[in-house]
Amino acid sequence: MNYILQPIREAFKGLFRHFSMTFSSLMAVSVTLALVSLFLMLTVNLQDITRTVESKVQIHVQIEPEVDEAGIQALQTRIEAINGVQEVTFSSKEEELEAFIESYGKEGEIFEMYRGEQNPMRNAFIVELGDSVLLESIGNQIKNMEGIEKAAYGGTNTLQLIKMLQRIRDGGLMLVSILGVLALFLIINTIKITIQSRSHEISIMRTIGATNNFIRAPFVIEGFFIGLFGSLIPIGVSILGYRYVYNALGGVLFTPIFPLREVYPFVWFLSYLLAMLGIVLGLVGSFISVTRYLRGVR
Repeated sequence: MNYILQPIREAFKGLFRHFSMTFSSLMAVSVTLALVSLFLMLTVNLQDITRTVESKVQIHVQIEPEVDEAGIQALQTRIEAINGVQEVTFSSKEEELEAFIESYGKEGEIFEMYRGEQNPMRNAFIVELGDSVLLESIGNQIKNMEGIEKAAYGGTNTLQLIKMLQRIRDGGLMLVSILGVLALFLIINTIKITIQSRSHEISIMRTIGATNNFIRAPFVIEGFFIGLFGSLIPIGVSILGYRYVYNALGGVLFTPIFPLREVYPFVWFLSYLLAMLGIVLGLVGSFISVTRYLRGVR
């Protein structure tokens, strides 16, 4: 039992005895994890927004007025057979007019006169896709079908928006990875300085016959607590900061089309991830530093 508790006692002594080095390590972890948290929040929300945009990407297909009911059914079957098409819904010209009037709200009442035989709208298909990447190619295939008057999907603007969101999301993930490596580098170098300042203690331990594992254990435990305590500040800032931003923006980014991830349980998941990341970085960083040192002084 004493064999297990001894490294823990030595770790706590080391943390307080070399407080300036401990504080430097804690700040390195805290600052880096705060940046990681920021980019994680951005990346997760952009991923959700991208999925929302992709799920709402549709092709609105107008059918030529000369096409009869049998022709409409045949067209629907052909469109459904296109690879990448998830669902095809028929919308009569009466339903199209209703949707058009509703889109204008109260001002749409001026279009009431077009009900009945005066209806200028076309029968249409609403085509939903399984993958937004296929939007342009499927749109072009449908346009070229005989009996199709028009196939609209927002053009290049929609495609550019989706690509832009995907690039930002991928860039965020890359930055998170880079920051993780940077945090590990900072911890390794900070703990390396700490170990060098305690070289006399390590020499004494070796003189009395301590094994490398026994010498290494307190430093690794210190790394554990540095990572854990270093994650507390970014966890608190992330919870309070994200909740404030979410409430200030009303839960959306600019428009209801772009909803933000709800505060709970997202911040709890983020907190757990930051704590685990801090602990892993502390453990790995301290282990690498002390192992290199012990090899170098043989």
